[in-house]
Amino acid sequence: MALTTSLAGRVRNTSLPKSHALLPLLEAVVNAIQAIDARFGDDTESGRLRIRIRRSPQEALDFSHAGPGRAALKPIVGFTVEDNGVGFTLENMTSFETLDSDHKADMGCRGVGRLLWLKAFDRVTVRSAYEDEAGRIDGRQFRFSVHGEVELDPEAELPAEVGAAVSLDGFKKPYQQSGLKSVEAIAREIFEHCVWHFLRPSGAPHIMVSDDGAVSLNSLMNDFVYSDLQRTSIDVKGERFDMVSLRLKSSPRNHAPRLYWCAANRVVLEENLTSKVPGLYGRLKDSESSPFTYVCYLSSDFLDSHVRADRTAFDISEQAPDTPLIEDVSMDDIRESAGLGPVSEPPFSPAPTRHRRSRTTSPPRPERRVRPRPPGATCAIARPRSTR
Repeated sequence: MALTTSLAGRVRNTSLPKSHALLPLLEAVVNAIQAIDARFGDDTESGRLRIRIRRSPQEALDFSHAGPGRAALKPIVGFTVEDNGVGFTLENMTSFETLDSDHKADMGCRGVGRLLWLKAFDRVTVRSAYEDEAGRIDGRQFRFSVHGEVELDPEAELPAEVGAAVSLDGFKKPYQQSGLKSVEAIAREIFEHCVWHFLRPSGAPHIMVSDDGAVSLNSLMNDFVYSDLQRTSIDVKGERFDMVSLRLKSSPRNHAPRLYWCAANRVVLEENLTSKVPGLYGRLKDSESSPFTYVCYLSSDFLDSHVRADRTAFDISEQAPDTPLIEDVSMDDIRESAGLGPVSEPPFSPAPTRHRRSRTTSPPRPERRVRPRPPGATCAIARPRSTR
């Protein structure tokens, strides 16, 4: 006897915290990058991806974002993600119609991204052209919603070029109000979520986020990353973890050192490293006195296999310091191996302590210690969310 799956029930039981209001959009962007990879391989220069922010023309201005130097904005009602990737081929369409599909499982995909779409948006429209097995251009358009599920539109005018356009429509109020508002903040959120695609040897395709203005994600890489990458690997109870450390140009947004926990080429958790690593606090300066902020991106097959379906956390025990040792890898085990645990050796060589000389007519003054600073960009921890 075959089991029957309720799309409405699956969406209802899918978790999406309001603090992750843009996660459905981020999933659509990653899907588009993967479609470009499938068509062009390492020739990412040929890839084009545009994210269009759509705002309500009638609703009142949203003044929650307004402030000195910032204008009030119309509420966001949806997004459109356009790419020139491989398109919705028969294989991709079959996978889309299969909940919890194993398609692209080797890339860390869980087949739940479209459930997140319907958690935050009323409906989704997909228009796509693709090459069939004979090399001819074919296409399809369909609507996706909780009530109508997948509704094909055979009379729709299809794109002339291979690619896809995914429109997320009807941004639900709780997520709309909690999500980022400006094109700059949204572009930065997408960049940080997809940063692995920019750090890989082949790089990322050309990605633009457009509203009244436009922001190039490729230029953000140059604007925010200050130094070359430093890559290392660590072993935790037989599991390999890859780490990339970056020096980011300091800004009001970048002021605290951070550790990013990643899975399936996406950022899942962000952890503030302030006070956790001796000598690593706030903005640092290199040998030329240029200010920078240290960030570290951590990834592994172990994290890929233990990320939760909604990609907002990991199913990994924290293991408090007083917990007896166990064989399973815990978050604390990983932190300590990376030089971030409570008993780890400092990753930086502390600066020498300065002493103030006492006068002969006065009793010696107490020693004043200077907080240690790291030498330049050297860091023992090294493989990589956002203003409203």
